[in-house]
Amino acid sequence: MKVANYAPVYCAIYPQLAEIARSHGYALAIHGSLGRDMDLICIPWVDKPSGSLIVIKDMCNEFAIKEIGQSEIKEHGRVAHTLSICHGECFIDLSFMPTQKMEQS
Repeated sequence: MKVANYAPVYCAIYPQLAEIARSHGYALAIHGSLGRDMDLICIPWVDKPSGSLIVIKDMCNEFAIKEIGQSEIKEHGRVAHTLSICHGECFIDLSFMPTQKMEQS
């Protein structure tokens, strides 16, 4: 039997996190196994979505979540933030895709 993990916690809070993201103009998607942490990506879905810090603030106000560390720029301009849930053993890696319009090729 595998060691228990926090996947049930992540699944339980995802619908509310998705609604917060949606209210700011983002689609929220899970990527990854949920075994160690919850990897989420906010994809701009409207012309002018809210800034990432506003979305994070609303998520932190809704749950016992706080941002830890510094944001980090990843491949394709994605900006990643690490959020700690409750007592610090559960984590969310929350990325935001860039909002600028891309050229069609």
